[in-house]
Amino acid sequence: MVQRAAVCTAEKGLHAGAIMINKGTVIRGKRWGKRLTERLRTPPLGISQWMRRHTDVVKDDASTLAGCLRISRRRRFLKLYRSRNLLFKLLCLARLARPMATFRTALVLAASEVPIPRPLSCVLVSEGLLMLSEGLDSSRDYCALWEAGQSGEELYRMMRGAALTLSVLHRAGYTHGDCKWRNLLWIDGECFMVDLDGARRRRLFAARARARDVARFTVSAEEAGVPSSLLQAFLDSYVAHSGVAREELLRRMQPNLEKLRGRHLEKYGITPQPLL
Repeated sequence: MVQRAAVCTAEKGLHAGAIMINKGTVIRGKRWGKRLTERLRTPPLGISQWMRRHTDVVKDDASTLAGCLRISRRRRFLKLYRSRNLLFKLLCLARLARPMATFRTALVLAASEVPIPRPLSCVLVSEGLLMLSEGLDSSRDYCALWEAGQSGEELYRMMRGAALTLSVLHRAGYTHGDCKWRNLLWIDGECFMVDLDGARRRRLFAARARARDVARFTVSAEEAGVPSSLLQAFLDSYVAHSGVAREELLRRMQPNLEKLRGRHLEKYGITPQPLL
């Protein structure tokens, strides 16, 4: 009896510790934030450990941990911005931290009908800030689909879809910042953009920043090994939707292309055949 009582007491203490350690403060998105914090109260202790057990982890490094899970039977994407720094947490509470700006940007882009996962909530936790958004099928990214093999007709649709989405983003006054193929998902005939941490509203040097997005897409296409005709289909569609002069766009892209190719050669040893 004494041993059983001790076990029960220990279990209660463990559960109480889980509630204490995994407690979250909802900063944005009360409805989904409440649902998330309720889920966080389940073991194990610690946000990172909890995410590794309860989500399908897609990224785990020194600064972020991200994965997909189901909340209220819906697929959601959860990202932890890691920081135990007090200043970071104060900035989050004041809605001034960089991840909070990303959340606001996502709200604006969703309202502007840019195809992105809808942002749902921000929750401050012991290990940093959690951001919850709609969960999309990450296996549908452009690189994965290209490697899996698609019909020629579908590939051309993907190129035109990417051009349309990028032009909508640019017309809204924003740039993505890292428009590589891994950050583009092709779902139900539409191109969705993910990973908006580098997205910015551009007022100064906007044309240059937009050209860099197109250049990043181009280098990603080169590294995938796509034929020139597919890239030309993307460029033709982007020019048609954005209204930018093709010659001007190519001129602005060139320095970015050279810089990106050089960086990837130095970092990854990649020397793909240039398409432009």
